[in-house]
Amino acid sequence: MVGVEFKSIEEAESFYHIYSKIIGFSVRKNQCRKNQAGIVITRSWCCSNEGFRRTKYIKNPNRVREPRSEIRIGWRAMFRVCYSKITKLWVVKEFRANHNHCMATDMQKHFLRSHRKISAAELEQAKLLKKIGMKTSEIWNLFVHQNGGWDMVGCTKKDLYNSLAAGRRGVDNLDANTTLTFLQSKLDIDPEFFYAYMVDEESRLTHLFWADGASRFDYELFGDSLAFDSTYKTNICQMPLVVLVGSNNHGMTCVFGFALIQNETTETYTWVLQKFLECMKDKLPETILTDGCRSMNKAIEDLMPSVVHRTCSWHILNNAIKHVHEEGFVFRVYPFFNRYYSVDEFDLRWNKMLLDYNAKNNEWAKALYSSRHQWADTHLRGSYFGGSTATNRCESMNAFLKRFLDEKLPLWRALQHCDHGLAALRYGELGKHAADKLSTPVLKRTSMSEIEEQFASIYT
Repeated sequence: MVGVEFKSIEEAESFYHIYSKIIGFSVRKNQCRKNQAGIVITRSWCCSNEGFRRTKYIKNPNRVREPRSEIRIGWRAMFRVCYSKITKLWVVKEFRANHNHCMATDMQKHFLRSHRKISAAELEQAKLLKKIGMKTSEIWNLFVHQNGGWDMVGCTKKDLYNSLAAGRRGVDNLDANTTLTFLQSKLDIDPEFFYAYMVDEESRLTHLFWADGASRFDYELFGDSLAFDSTYKTNICQMPLVVLVGSNNHGMTCVFGFALIQNETTETYTWVLQKFLECMKDKLPETILTDGCRSMNKAIEDLMPSVVHRTCSWHILNNAIKHVHEEGFVFRVYPFFNRYYSVDEFDLRWNKMLLDYNAKNNEWAKALYSSRHQWADTHLRGSYFGGSTATNRCESMNAFLKRFLDEKLPLWRALQHCDHGLAALRYGELGKHAADKLSTPVLKRTSMSEIEEQFASIYT
């Protein structure tokens, strides 16, 4: 092997990598010598088992993690080439082929470190899939399927995680600044885009609200009823996401705005609603639907005292199970949410129910009755809530966005994924609008068929 010539140092390196993979060992770069001009004239590669691990890495009294398994066992299998000024080629000067360790079998070779590499094309594909909300584990499964097996991907699952993390690590260190830069850049595309944020004494981002031009336009048209709720921690900062939604002319959910908040206090929700009203030019909704959170309620009372406020029926029924331990009580409470009774009949039925279930002195039942104007159809009849008595629109929107969000996401990426989820939602709305325009509804014929046809041509 000594005396063999290569046209370039890259060709020599490629040869030794192919040779090592065939034999079954991993390679790492060893020594490199340069001339006075800084040009490489000698390069060597060695087996990854060459040498010994330094003592300071083995006998570390302050070690937190378990030490990695030892692979350096002293053997000096190597491959060295030097540049010839005469032939202008790279000549093999030293080749040691003997090893004192076991070689990897064909089923193990794809785990060797020097032979694991994610290709540039696959890395770009992974970044694109990550951008639209696909999880890294799902991207890995896609690569396995594309390449015909785990051993054919060319890297391990951990390598893929590390490659994607390395690509964003420099940005994550300036996550808040990057997020604000991202939001500011959206103004160049959408002049109606609105965002507001709050920072603490240490200039750390605490609250963030944003809404694009389409959301503001939707609120102008369909902002009669507003529902909002906070959901799970959506990103690496562990900030709850608040989604403010309504119902459009197709009965579909439309998003009026998003907010990421540090906590769920009255002060925080007051800030969110203040920025929401500022964004929507102080237009108040006619009604608002929430899950009954006390912090939300107080903020709504302070900022929107004239707005009709409804508490989610599902949350109330769920609390009924916890506070009144009588079988069948929930089924007796349920009709009060969506069935109209006169005030006297409501009180009569309510008191009879409490007597039947021994709940006359139940403190939770008393508190529920005192807030009946926020949940009973008797007191809410005539107010428009987009066809909902519960925050199901918020819950379904949260479940929809969960497909695009991940707790490991940096803040700016979470916002980007919210945009993608919102675009997908609006595409479905566009399809519904097209279907309505290009088709005619089947009417239930009555004696007023002409009036029905006229309304069908106007109403969407």
